[in-house]
Amino acid sequence: NLVYLLWKEDIILAGKIKTTKQFIISQTILYVFIMAFVITFRMIFGDKNILIGVMGITAILMLTQINLTVSPGRNFFKLLIINLGIGIFTYIANLNIWLAIPINFIGVFILTYTFYYNLKTAVYLPFILQYMFLLATPITKAELPMRMLSLLVAPVGIILIQFAINKNKTTKSGNKLIGSICDNIIKKINNTGSNEEINDAIKSDANSFRKIVYDSRKDDFYVTEEGRLKLNIVIILEKLSILLESNIKNKKITNDLQICLQELKRSLGKEDELKDIDNVISKILNNYNREDINDLVELRILNTINRLKLALEELKLLGKENYNKIKSSNDIPEEYKMANIHKREFYTKSVKFSYAIRLSLGITISAFIADYFKFAEGRWIYFTAFAIIIPIYELAQKKLRDRIFATLVGGAIVVISFTIFKNATIRMLILMVAGYLRSYTSTYRYGTIYTTISAIGAAAMTSGAIMITMDRITFVIFGIIIAVIINRLVLPVKMKDANEELLGTYKQVIYEMLNNVCKESLDKNNSTHEMDTLLLVTTMIEERLAVNNADYIKEDYTDYFNKMRILIIDIYQLYTLIRIKKNENNDISYLNDYLKVLPNINNVNINEVIKKIEENIKASNEIDNKIIFANIRGILTEVNEIKNLSKILSNKAV
Repeated sequence: NLVYLLWKEDIILAGKIKTTKQFIISQTILYVFIMAFVITFRMIFGDKNILIGVMGITAILMLTQINLTVSPGRNFFKLLIINLGIGIFTYIANLNIWLAIPINFIGVFILTYTFYYNLKTAVYLPFILQYMFLLATPITKAELPMRMLSLLVAPVGIILIQFAINKNKTTKSGNKLIGSICDNIIKKINNTGSNEEINDAIKSDANSFRKIVYDSRKDDFYVTEEGRLKLNIVIILEKLSILLESNIKNKKITNDLQICLQELKRSLGKEDELKDIDNVISKILNNYNREDINDLVELRILNTINRLKLALEELKLLGKENYNKIKSSNDIPEEYKMANIHKREFYTKSVKFSYAIRLSLGITISAFIADYFKFAEGRWIYFTAFAIIIPIYELAQKKLRDRIFATLVGGAIVVISFTIFKNATIRMLILMVAGYLRSYTSTYRYGTIYTTISAIGAAAMTSGAIMITMDRITFVIFGIIIAVIINRLVLPVKMKDANEELLGTYKQVIYEMLNNVCKESLDKNNSTHEMDTLLLVTTMIEERLAVNNADYIKEDYTDYFNKMRILIIDIYQLYTLIRIKKNENNDISYLNDYLKVLPNINNVNINEVIKKIEENIKASNEIDNKIIFANIRGILTEVNEIKNLSKILSNKAV
């Protein structure tokens, strides 16, 4: 039971848990699986290595949210080095209390800096917990080989589970998300739901798809061919949803769009049966003579449907056997190499760097105090410090209050229940129930109550409940004091600092997207990998800002980021349109003067450029040219709106 609690400790679940019959069954199966895994691990590797099994199953479960199947060999080697490194570092640290100071600081810093990500979900938790558990469980030289052997289990298990869950994830999970987006756009067409709820659902599904592609990149840069084409399809669907916000008078177009969406969902299904879909869409488009349609929005819908057809044709020609193929003749640009990304974040105001320093210091000091005074349960000092030292200062304050509350309530429950029930079997049942109920909590505060019940209760099985509870509370207070001092005095990063870092990156990424459009028109861009990565990064930044500021975001800021998202979609759409025109060997030199404006958008009079573009839209006889000019106009108009909104928000914190 304690095992099940420990792997969940200090995880804050996002959102509310919806308790359904299926959820209850899945949690029960998971609970039984974890217990069986750890009991088996204990039988093979012994009591002193049981917590390696706990953290092994934690890592296996947590890392399922990241796709490691693109480069399994390299990822396995990394995990192996990290795990064995933890074993060696903790063994050396336990040899000498003074040698432990630099060893623990360096070890925790490397783990935190390596596995804490500014944009995607951080996965440092199981590795840091494993480090602390091994510190709390010293071994002799004779026991070292068995410990090192036990540390091999997690890397093997992680990769095996990865192939079971994440292999072909873009197809298996991605297609369901695309189908859900299609369903919601159909709802919008038929006015069968709240537009706001529909838009939120489309955004959520699109973000989930983008994250799948983001995590499936090779070398954190190269997007697979399936990922590239289906990402384009998702952007097309998002654009269609945006266009439907206008009042479409031609109901034939919206009815035909609905047929296309239904066919798209059916064809993708689970296995990408794309045999006839492009023919179906072609027949629909052949019913229209675009010269007879004067409404620009309706023309853009038809053009977007045509681009959907082209993307599906390309996907069909690719073939499933080539889905994981990567097209690129270029090396990764220097600014996208992980080594350079780590270097850029190595400064005192960086969230990643400051958090790694603070956490390393907190665990090192706490472990030293526990060892120096030979506290039997001293590990609770550094576990508490680990829980309270978090990346952003304001968020630590709430966690601090929750930790104190949970420790007091959990301790009180153990004292009362163990006073009433003296039977060891009944006490064990209480701990098992607490462990099982932990999986149904959606907040740190209440989840930690169950964790405290399990931790104190397990220790109290062989000692007095009141004494153990008082020890736990005392050590938690020590850990809190250490964490509070470090959070306040050592490289504190406040919400404003974190937001400035993210928003600075966000604006830079959008500038690079505009620059890529210009480079594409000038034949200076040979692959889509950079543009795809930039698009995906904007999603990760938006998600991170939303999580960090969940209690602070107001309607004005929601409008700001919604407009930014539309701008990003339109930039990507323009980029795709230009690539299509080039692939068809069309001359696009007439666009160059307007496209060159995009990277220099802060140095031009946007309103004057918009007027010239509108003149081109009126003068142009080519419908495709009208659509491209309309897209450029849309981008410039959106930039203007965002600038005005930025002025309104300039004196407010995000």
